[in-house]
Amino acid sequence: MIAFIIRRVLLGVPILIGVNLLVFMLFFYVNTPDQIIRREVAKRATPDQIDKKKRERRLDLPYFYNEGWKRRYDWTLSASQPVNERTFATPGPGHYRLIVEVPDSKKFFQDRKLTVSVDKNGVLDLPEEFSGTGTIELPKDSGRRIFEFDLKPRDEDSKAPELTLNFKLKEPAATHRVVLEYLDELPAAQRVTETLFYQHSLRMLWFEYGKTRDGKSIKAEVLKRIGPSMSITVPSFFVGLLLCIFFSMILAFFRATYVDYWGVFLCVLGMSISMLFYIIGGQWLIGKELHLTPISGYGYGIEALRFIFLPIFISVVAGVGGTVRFYRTIFLEEINKDYVRTARSKGLAERSVLFIHVLKNAMIPILTGVVVSLPFLFMGSLLLESFFAIPGLGSFTLDGIRALDFAIVQSMVMLGSFIYVVALILTDISYTLVDPRVRLE
Repeated sequence: MIAFIIRRVLLGVPILIGVNLLVFMLFFYVNTPDQIIRREVAKRATPDQIDKKKRERRLDLPYFYNEGWKRRYDWTLSASQPVNERTFATPGPGHYRLIVEVPDSKKFFQDRKLTVSVDKNGVLDLPEEFSGTGTIELPKDSGRRIFEFDLKPRDEDSKAPELTLNFKLKEPAATHRVVLEYLDELPAAQRVTETLFYQHSLRMLWFEYGKTRDGKSIKAEVLKRIGPSMSITVPSFFVGLLLCIFFSMILAFFRATYVDYWGVFLCVLGMSISMLFYIIGGQWLIGKELHLTPISGYGYGIEALRFIFLPIFISVVAGVGGTVRFYRTIFLEEINKDYVRTARSKGLAERSVLFIHVLKNAMIPILTGVVVSLPFLFMGSLLLESFFAIPGLGSFTLDGIRALDFAIVQSMVMLGSFIYVVALILTDISYTLVDPRVRLE
């Protein structure tokens, strides 16, 4: 049994890694970091503001491997900034990279030239792309050019040199961008950890979920909200499971009678009604008209019972119809098998056959269906928590979707995947408890 569990755990690891990678691709390739930030900031935000927000959220990192480039200066030129020269201090000697993005250099740059110079504390080592004076020629049309060069100290006692970018603007009526980056000597480990994949995805495999947009720890929020979620989902799950098994066995016992016909009719009717109807109708009838429970809100300790009774009741009622029909089909299939006829031929009462033999053998398909609901116990209910103002994981996920906080949504997806893998292992173990023929080998 231990060997089986170890094998299943090891098989779950590549599944979680695959889900992690798929979620990362969806969030950071389909929706690039630039698109994520643009959804969060004002529509008229400048490129400078967007880049600043990316750095704050650590969304400016490379995807999978960090070569060590760090942004020293990112300058966006527009009509409100008709400046032709910029001088700034450098972190010191090293390898630098100059990135120029322009919509149309012929229209905006005089002679399409940009000059890089250094003060008396440093010496430039320029490649062939530069002329002897440090001048580079920009592309004729819109495009992106990258130029790399080395900055060396003038002597041992020199201070950090200053670089100067000089260019003549003709018509600065549109946005064009100049970026200067330097190559930092990162350790080998940080070249992997200082990436989008590690910081925003891979760390979730050991439950490091990062922070929300407003700076709160997602892990702390999960631990705080999982209690209110489970106070609703766990009672709903177990009460609903017992009631569904009981009612479905009653229908199977009275099969082909009016009890069975009307029971199936009520099940279909219950399945046809939307969950929203149960929520709104329950709030109106039980909360507003009868004043039996609060309409919404949440309390802690004994006080919580007043608030969770109505959501639990609605959750059980809304899920009974479809589940009873499914379980009834399972019991009817078992009733016609050979071992049941053998039990009847030995003189056992129909009630004993149904509640002892049939129930035990029908538990395997029931347990298989139950495993799908286990992640729901921890992840909460989006609708119930939203309508009843319960501070659980369901409302936390919904708030993240509304706020376009992809860190929250990504964390909830990964947490749900982990719980589902664990639930599958527990389901295999539970098979051995209800059917002695099953062995974990």
